Amino acid sequence: MPRTPQPEARFRRIYRRLSASQLSVTGQDSTLSLEELGLDSRDERVSLAFGVYSRQGMENALREYGMIQRMEERGLGPLELRLNLDEPFRPRIVLWSLRYKAAVVDIALRKVPGEDVGLSPPLEGRPVLYLDSFTLQHPGRTFDWNRPPLPGQVHPGLALSAEILELLLLMTRRIGAEAMALTPATFSAAWVYARYFHFIDGAAQGLFQALRRAGRQRPRWLLAWAVELGCVRGAGGETVRFVPSPMLAAGSRRMGRLFEDEDWLAIVKVHSRVPLTIDFEALQDRFPWALMPPGPPPEHVADVLTYDPLASS
Repeated sequence: MPRTPQPEARFRRIYRRLSASQLSVTGQDSTLSLEELGLDSRDERVSLAFGVYSRQGMENALREYGMIQRMEERGLGPLELRLNLDEPFRPRIVLWSLRYKAAVVDIALRKVPGEDVGLSPPLEGRPVLYLDSFTLQHPGRTFDWNRPPLPGQVHPGLALSAEILELLLLMTRRIGAEAMALTPATFSAAWVYARYFHFIDGAAQGLFQALRRAGRQRPRWLLAWAVELGCVRGAGGETVRFVPSPMLAAGSRRMGRLFEDEDWLAIVKVHSRVPLTIDFEALQDRFPWALMPPGPPPEHVADVLTYDPLASS
């Protein structure tokens, strides 16, 4: 398992190139110094997100990384960056589609001490960037059977979650935090985050791996619904559910040691080996056809689930 996730090289190069004045600029001129911008004191910088980012500066950064352009190229039309700074250390970042009059990206963040996410001494006081909520969607598209909805999804995603998480990891470094943390609401969300994050609790990490193994050779969305609907069983026939628990992506060597600890690894190993299976009979009874794309599913789905036209009407 990787311990300290690294964003791709091109993002790291852009990160090093961006200056503090570019990120805090309040107008079109990003060449002024902090003193010239009137942002050289702590009191004057509290109007910036984490004391670093102005709205214009954050938009500048996202365009340097090419993120806004990539989204606009996917048919979302012009995007407007909205940065809520009612609480500068709890900013909300929204990329708003002017075409669809809806949020494409909606991110809420806060900086917290490690103890708030369950870290023990000596890490309980170390700063952590916490991702309160994360929405990434294409409000102009609908689901189809090539990509059915996952639990909690309202619109299809944009296949850009990995890149956005990498930018948030770079933000973690920029604001002086030692890790990024979050609590996934669903198993399917945890799967997205698992590329960079691990559960702080070893038992939760092991169970997550066991759940993933239960769905081998099945579509990810099918396993996600089986977990969501309580259709995964343990060896004794008991229902095994996903329970939200904090995950962490280490940004420093000392944070990375959390996931090298022998006790943590031993607990993960024990819980990951628990045999789990999908109860397809229960899944057929509970499957949310009304949330699925219209019409009968393709044959490979019908082979697993019995399609009920009345249930989808």
